[in-house]
Amino acid sequence: MWLWLRRCIGGLFVLIALLVSLGVAIQLLGTGSFGQDRLRSAAQKALTALAGFEVEATMGSLRIVLSDRSLIALEIRDVNLTKAETGETLIDADTLHFGFRLLPLLRGQVQVGSAEITGARVQLASLSSRPEEVAAVARWKKPVDPRVIEKDVFDGLRRVYALTERTGTRYLRLRDVVVVVDEITQRSLAIDVNASMAPSGKLDFKSSVTFDDRDIELSGSALRPVREGPIKSLDIEIAAPKPSLLEAARTVSGQTRRTGGLLEAVRISLSGGETESGNGRLQFELALEEAPFDLGEDGVLTATGRIRAVVEQDAGAIAINRASLIIGRSAFDFTGRIVPVENPDAGSAVYRFELVSGKSTIAPIDSPEAAVPFVAGASGRIDTGSGRIIGDTIRIATTSGVITASAAVTLAAGKTPGLSLAVYTKGMPTHEVKQFWPWFAASGAREWVLENLFGGRVVEGNLRLRVPPGRFGNGKPLDNEEVSGAFEVADARFDIAGRIPPVRDAVGRIAFQGADIDIGIEAGTVFMPSGRKVAASNGSLRVRNAHVKPRIGKLEIDVAGKAPAIIELASYEPIDVSDRIDLAPQDVTGDVTGHVKADIPLSDGIPREDLGWQATLEYENLSISKPFDGQMVADASGVLMVEPGRADISASATLNGIPARLELVEPFGESGVERSRRIQLTLDDKLRNKVVPGLDEILSGPMTVDYSELDDGRKALSVKLDKARLTLPWINWSKGAGIPATASFVLDEKPSSMALTDFRLSGETFSAAGHLSIAGGSLSSARFERARLNRGDDFSVSIDRSERNYRVTVRGAALDGRSLIKHYLGAEQRGAGGGASEADSANVNLDAKLARVSGFGGAVLRDVSLKYASSQRGPGRLDLTAKTTSGGAVTLARDASGIVANSSDAGAVMRFVDFYENMEGGQMALSLSEGNGGVLSGRVSAQNFFIVDEPRLRSLVSATENNGEVDANRISFERGYATVLKGPGRLELKDGVLRGPLIGTTFQGTLFDADDNIAITGTFMPLYGLNRIFGEIPVFGGLLGNGRDRGLIGITYRLYGKLAEPQMEVNPISAIAPGIFRQIFEFR
Repeated sequence: MWLWLRRCIGGLFVLIALLVSLGVAIQLLGTGSFGQDRLRSAAQKALTALAGFEVEATMGSLRIVLSDRSLIALEIRDVNLTKAETGETLIDADTLHFGFRLLPLLRGQVQVGSAEITGARVQLASLSSRPEEVAAVARWKKPVDPRVIEKDVFDGLRRVYALTERTGTRYLRLRDVVVVVDEITQRSLAIDVNASMAPSGKLDFKSSVTFDDRDIELSGSALRPVREGPIKSLDIEIAAPKPSLLEAARTVSGQTRRTGGLLEAVRISLSGGETESGNGRLQFELALEEAPFDLGEDGVLTATGRIRAVVEQDAGAIAINRASLIIGRSAFDFTGRIVPVENPDAGSAVYRFELVSGKSTIAPIDSPEAAVPFVAGASGRIDTGSGRIIGDTIRIATTSGVITASAAVTLAAGKTPGLSLAVYTKGMPTHEVKQFWPWFAASGAREWVLENLFGGRVVEGNLRLRVPPGRFGNGKPLDNEEVSGAFEVADARFDIAGRIPPVRDAVGRIAFQGADIDIGIEAGTVFMPSGRKVAASNGSLRVRNAHVKPRIGKLEIDVAGKAPAIIELASYEPIDVSDRIDLAPQDVTGDVTGHVKADIPLSDGIPREDLGWQATLEYENLSISKPFDGQMVADASGVLMVEPGRADISASATLNGIPARLELVEPFGESGVERSRRIQLTLDDKLRNKVVPGLDEILSGPMTVDYSELDDGRKALSVKLDKARLTLPWINWSKGAGIPATASFVLDEKPSSMALTDFRLSGETFSAAGHLSIAGGSLSSARFERARLNRGDDFSVSIDRSERNYRVTVRGAALDGRSLIKHYLGAEQRGAGGGASEADSANVNLDAKLARVSGFGGAVLRDVSLKYASSQRGPGRLDLTAKTTSGGAVTLARDASGIVANSSDAGAVMRFVDFYENMEGGQMALSLSEGNGGVLSGRVSAQNFFIVDEPRLRSLVSATENNGEVDANRISFERGYATVLKGPGRLELKDGVLRGPLIGTTFQGTLFDADDNIAITGTFMPLYGLNRIFGEIPVFGGLLGNGRDRGLIGITYRLYGKLAEPQMEVNPISAIAPGIFRQIFEFR
């Protein structure tokens, strides 16, 4: 700055000398004693002598005019001065005015008292006598020795005094003068100057300079009271009331505008004086009076301060006596020295500087923290050759910590300065580090830290800047290579976002590169206003392109705590699930861990609906004290995922005391998410009645129910029945525990009833499809359009209930009737029995018509028609008609009086009902009457039938001497009959006889009892056709034929043990006891 100013002052001195010399030459034009040619020649010589080099002047018209400073003045138009040697133009002026002093003029002497130039263009480089290569050097690279500054200033002033004394000119005026300072770029400045010299030796001047659309005002005075004596005083002031020379250019969207980092009110003062010629002292002062720094998007910052410096002639240094600066809430106070050092690089100078502050405070205006007092020291060098200011060592100390740094500023022509900066600190309080963070370094990260990080300490931190010249202020953010840093913090408070309470006692890290920010929280605690707390860990907040708005951060953090604290945490914005989940903190208990992801708004005007978030919570032993969606939830363990528009729940819990597995999707608002509710219940009989009452008649045992809710409010259930017993009592069929089976249906619940539609039962050998209705806790109706209870079944069933009466209708092509037979005629009826179920106690009206019914032993009945009506007061009524495969008719009638049955194929019926499988053909009639206690008694008879492959009969035959004459594999019988007594759990036979042409037998005893035992005795008579002749002899027949068996020869036997595998015992001695004497050997 000083070098450039010195060149301008030197050029102006030459300009003033030329103007005065030209005025003297023009005076000679008016004497008339010389010719015009001689006058021009004399003027040329005078101009050359005063300029110091040969010049040529070309002048246009001349005329005498009146002047405001002198009565008479000479006006010259179109003046051109050039350098004689090179022809370079020095000055082009529209008009020159020279005012003549009146008294000398009256005495015949022509003296110029004033000079004025208007509309001139001055080539500053041509006026300078310095070599071109030196003039071309950038001004900040030119060496400046502090020891010659005073000499240059005072010597220049003495030349001005000498010039005015020789010429007598006291007044000078420059108007609309343009000085070209750079021939290559044609950069120029416009000047207006008013200068006057008083007889007392006081020089006053005032000027305005316009440079690149910036205005600078210069004013000052000097006093030399004694001709050729010392200059007693000097005062110069430079002010910049408008944007100053310190302004920086910024390029935005291809346009250059003045902004960012500019000073609008700067005043530079220069003062001093000489005690004797050549022995003077200069003082400099730079003053800012509420000068605004335009920080662009960051607003405007005002600065007030003064820098006072003095040239120390003996030390060859510039001493900064005091540099005080107030910027916003910060106050800086420094002293220091700038000393030139030896530099072997010719054409440049290197200066060493030292700055010390014993008392300063820093408090950025955008920081909420209190001001931090500090002391500081910096040392470095200024290298004019490279245009760099290097701070090798910078140390800042507060009462709590130390910051060390190094920095370098690089200046380049036509560009904003470059900056390299490295900052390091360790163990310093967080609030102090925040205050020292430069506003231009990673402004996005700095802004977040200022607003959201409080307390604690910076365990270790660093900041790096490497910005080349021209990058600051060009409208583009610094990239990852240009700015970076990281701060490890402990015991700090992190404000997350919105109304979410901060994370306290946190250990974390703030890292940044370019416009990207990464904030990490290793561990901390969130304290709620209610006193609840949540542990936070593994947190991160990522901000990409922090300079771009809308600015949104990506938050992820793990949380853990009691369920009430987590619910309270989730109720704060920007998450705020309170309007989506109707739960208050006091409604829940349990332990919760989770992971929260959320978009965090870091700039204003971001709609909440544009922010994404997701909370994934894992919970254990969670219980809700009030009904949640109609259910009392307890002992829940699982995962809840909530995000805008939906909540997903996967959990194991008890719902109203029922163990359950839940998979739920709950939509929010108008998200378009499909609602889904899949619930798996594990039920025993007691719990099942809470969910679907009224199924005791058909279900018992543990089962698993998959439950989901449909869009229309109905519930879809799928029941796994592997461990359950499934019973259809109306058709006497059941599936035992351990047999895999599943049932599914849609449940439509009404206040007093429910419907099970789309019912589907499936197993390996059975299936059913239809629907059921339940009312009042009991089955109301059922329809099974397709049913298969065993392989080959094909029928339908409909059930309707009226009060305690069931009407069951069965229709179809085929039915395996073995379960029906076993129910009514098998072990179930023979056993002692147990308590009756509700289905047993209800009245059943069965109407069945089936084309084919399969029984035991491969027997089949066709065209079966069955009607049955139970009765609580008796056995009810049963009517059956059917045909065997041989075409034999079968009828059965049962009412309160007894049972009547007939069949023309007795063997098929006996096999069908699994009563006796070794009988073929024959006609059978059964007639039983019912007595007291439900006991049935009567007679059963059969004619013309065969006994086939009966091992016990074969044993009897083999016990006789005539066994070779009898084919024991197929024995014909002509007639058989017995008296039957059927009581609860037992069947007794009396007077039983079987007669055939080859053998016969009598029998009596118990066919089965409550324990399923058999006890039958009887007499086997071989060759019955011959043997019974003895029983026909008059008088002796009774003795020889043994009464009812009417045979001479017989073998007594007995059957005992279990009915399924009875044992037989034969008494061979009885074979030799004829007739009546055989009774002696019969089994008792």
